[in-house]
Amino acid sequence: MAQITEAQRIARISQLLADLNKVPPEKHEVARLPWTAGESLLRQVIKIGVDEVLLNPRSHRIRAQLEDEPEWERLSSDPFSEAAQRLIEHHVREARTAEEFAALKDSLVSEGQTDPGVMTHKGLLVNANTRVVALRAVEDPALRYIRVAVLPQTAKQDELALLELRLQMQKELKVDYSMTNELLFIEELSVERRLSNGQIARELRIHPENAKKGANEVALRLKMLDLIRSMQRIPDQRLRLTFFNSISYEQLRELHRAYFGLMDQDPARAQRHLESFLLSIAVGVTPVHQLRRIDADFMNDYMLPNLEEDEAIGEFAGALVQPAPQSHDKPPGIRELGGDPDHDDERSHVDLRNLINVVTRRDKRVDVPGTKIVLGRDDFTDALKSAVVTGIKEKRRDATAEDKLAAPIDAVKQATKQAARAGEAVAAVRHDPEFDIRRRKSLEAAFKKLKRGIRELESTLSKAEIIER
Repeated sequence: MAQITEAQRIARISQLLADLNKVPPEKHEVARLPWTAGESLLRQVIKIGVDEVLLNPRSHRIRAQLEDEPEWERLSSDPFSEAAQRLIEHHVREARTAEEFAALKDSLVSEGQTDPGVMTHKGLLVNANTRVVALRAVEDPALRYIRVAVLPQTAKQDELALLELRLQMQKELKVDYSMTNELLFIEELSVERRLSNGQIARELRIHPENAKKGANEVALRLKMLDLIRSMQRIPDQRLRLTFFNSISYEQLRELHRAYFGLMDQDPARAQRHLESFLLSIAVGVTPVHQLRRIDADFMNDYMLPNLEEDEAIGEFAGALVQPAPQSHDKPPGIRELGGDPDHDDERSHVDLRNLINVVTRRDKRVDVPGTKIVLGRDDFTDALKSAVVTGIKEKRRDATAEDKLAAPIDAVKQATKQAARAGEAVAAVRHDPEFDIRRRKSLEAAFKKLKRGIRELESTLSKAEIIER
């Protein structure tokens, strides 16, 4: 069906509202919408054809997908054109699995809509985009309609964005926003809608029990988005935002802590840590407990030795981890971040950026430098993943052994600190009347127990020939 014009759409909606007003008010369907904090908006609901409404190009369920879409850069200048709407429809459908989409369609056909959708007076959907796309796939013309509440002409874009969010928050059974779409939503609310971090936290119900904690979390998530965009620019072929949906906030939180913890002391190591993390998730290593072991030295110390032992790839490992022979421009932002992969320390002989290029680019051929041998990218990626996973196990074993050997030293150091603090604490209260005889007796008993412990430690150290008695 050909798309109708904006004027035709506005006239059609106005006529449907006028027809509705000919019916007694008690027969009208009215939707109560979460318009502002603590205040609802009552709007009349009409029934309109699914081909007569516009899918929302700003829907936060597909923002990341559209940002990744090469065609969208051209079509976004006219997001309500037929070509743009077809592309939006494609991504709305693809946001769910085929099974989920089929289940939604069957439910709409057999049970109908539970709640009405919401749209502007011009026919632009605020929500219910997926329902419309599902009903467009229904052949029976009698079922190709949707119930929608019509917003007033005075509704502003800021209000529409918050309304979409509040409608989403009301429905526990709706598909959650992907991580990248939620981050883009937070960015929009902060930059375009000028909401404070505290307001955003309240709208998204982030730590609702603690306003300060919620505001801090929003600030952190905005930094997480910046970190993702930095990683997008590391390979020659920019990574899609949706590439990062395989990781979680917990993983990004730990990466952020480690990365910015290194930035002040050693920006080059911070950049290498970032690239090591990206290479790990690019080959499919995503569990939090595994990624915790990845640091700036991991690929040299643990991944490479295991890659060199791989039956199929091992003999080529040295050549494959070296810098690519051709020169290439550095990704924008690396110099600002302080890292330069071409000027790392001497022992950093694994070219992480080149490996990231190999496993993320579209070309499925991997040329072995200095030879005519060509490997399959999938085989190379699998070998890298196996080397990373095995390296993580080895690093965990090494850390356990080191912890065990260092434990006696750390324990004595901690005991020394605690003894010094105890002395300071006694000096602070010795003349306090409330530091009574009962407390003094308890302290005396604790001190005698400490002395026994010191004597036993001294005996153990003497038997181990660590000290002389």
